[in-house]
Amino acid sequence: MFTRRVGRYSSQQAAISTNAESRKKRGMKVSIFDRFVSTVTNEQEKNAFPPTPYRRLLSELDMAGEDAKEEYPDDIQTVSDFVDFLKEVCKTRRKKTAEPVKAEARFILSADRMRAYACLLPPENNGAELTLEELLDDMHYEGINYGISQETLQQEFSRGYLRIFLAAQGTPPRAGQDGKVTELFQRRGNRCLKVQDETQVDFRQDIQLQPIRKGAVICLIRPAKPGTDGMDVTGQTLPCPQTVSAQVPQGTNTAIGRGGQALTASVDGLLYMEQDRFCIHEQRIIDGDLNQFQGVFQISGNLYIGGNVDGGIEIEASGDIVINGKMGQARVTSKGGTIRVQQGIYGTSGKTFLSAAHQVQAPVMEWADIDAGGSVIAEMILNSTICCTGTVYAMTGRGMIAGTQIQAGGSVLCQRIGNIAGDLSRFSVGYPPHCPETWTRLKAEMAEVQSTLNKLWTTISDLRKRGNRISDMEKSVLEQLVIQRDLYNERRETLTAELNVLDEMLAKKSNGRIQCQNLHPILEIQIGRLTEKITTLEENCNIRAVESRIFIK
Repeated sequence: MFTRRVGRYSSQQAAISTNAESRKKRGMKVSIFDRFVSTVTNEQEKNAFPPTPYRRLLSELDMAGEDAKEEYPDDIQTVSDFVDFLKEVCKTRRKKTAEPVKAEARFILSADRMRAYACLLPPENNGAELTLEELLDDMHYEGINYGISQETLQQEFSRGYLRIFLAAQGTPPRAGQDGKVTELFQRRGNRCLKVQDETQVDFRQDIQLQPIRKGAVICLIRPAKPGTDGMDVTGQTLPCPQTVSAQVPQGTNTAIGRGGQALTASVDGLLYMEQDRFCIHEQRIIDGDLNQFQGVFQISGNLYIGGNVDGGIEIEASGDIVINGKMGQARVTSKGGTIRVQQGIYGTSGKTFLSAAHQVQAPVMEWADIDAGGSVIAEMILNSTICCTGTVYAMTGRGMIAGTQIQAGGSVLCQRIGNIAGDLSRFSVGYPPHCPETWTRLKAEMAEVQSTLNKLWTTISDLRKRGNRISDMEKSVLEQLVIQRDLYNERRETLTAELNVLDEMLAKKSNGRIQCQNLHPILEIQIGRLTEKITTLEENCNIRAVESRIFIK
């Protein structure tokens, strides 16, 4: 092999020299490069000598190394180191020229010990040949005992000496598959209908609640699949990377089902997130309209109605009530929660009632009687009666209130009051609902009781002045009048006590106000014991009570 490479190199140089000589004969100019090549070629031919067997051995090792590098490009450095090592071995074997040297196998491991390379060195001085069994023994003694293919090794062995080949190959660890969760529902954190920032409620968006049926799949779960350990050529185990199990966001009223491959709903209800876990607030769900139920539709807990409510039906729930459609003629009561009518209340006078322990929310409230233990939130309120302990808001959309009677423990905040038709509105703000109304009623009753007492006292006095001259019938009348006087005195004392309580309540300073950008007449206002009637068009109103007066701006 060394001879063939030298011959190929010499013929190329001779050709270049011949070209230079022919140029001289034809009288052509010879370049400096041609002269240099001609000189070098002549020198090489002069100094050439036949290669020795040792030189041929080293040359074949170099050739074997080049072939191995081409075949195993990932282990070029390992092959280079192996060639250097083999040359040293051959140098040592050469010193034993006087005695037979047996053929032998030499090995090297890659840096990661995943591959073992071998080279068979030929015998010298009529030394013994190497057998396949001896090769296998040598590998065993060198600690190479895994990843050996008998068939491949036999093929390589039969191809002879001075070749570098792959004798054994380890098995790399195979990574497993981490667990994975695919969520099929949105992460909505607020399951509570009661809102904190009442001025920012946008009824144009879908309600942020997710009804779900029992057994529905919330998440798909892909369990973790463990990997497979590897092993290097020395038999040492190579652990595979640890897989990570899927973190299933399981919360209240959910369960792992379908053989551990799904998170499912355990109950009907509303789906929400709490501490990064899917939870379900148990709730009765009605998919369509509710308008033909006879009697009172009464449930314990929350209620979600996917359609409309109408037909004079009466609904009562202990928790929140969501009507995803419209509400017409009906009576809806939430004893412990909030009522939300997503598409508006379009009622009939005297036939549409809503009562909630907390808030009542709807974009439109028309011809409805509403009683709320908290705030009332809308975009349009027309021809309705509202009583609430909180504030009435109409800050988004049209933001209009007209033809409506409001008794609010807080305030009335809107963009516009009244319309060009001049519909009358009456607002009482800043005190518990019915408090000013009750005070007015009690004052009127007190005046009537006092007037009756005055008449009784006059009659009784006249009869008593007559002494013994009154008849038996007049005596009986006098006794009845005295009984009535005592009863009226008791009633006056009760009314006085009730009025004293209301007087103390109404005497407290109120933060209640009526705020709007435009006010169309007519609006009657009551703040505590103070009243006012506005009959003019006003703008940028901030109506409030200061000491004994009502200020509009």
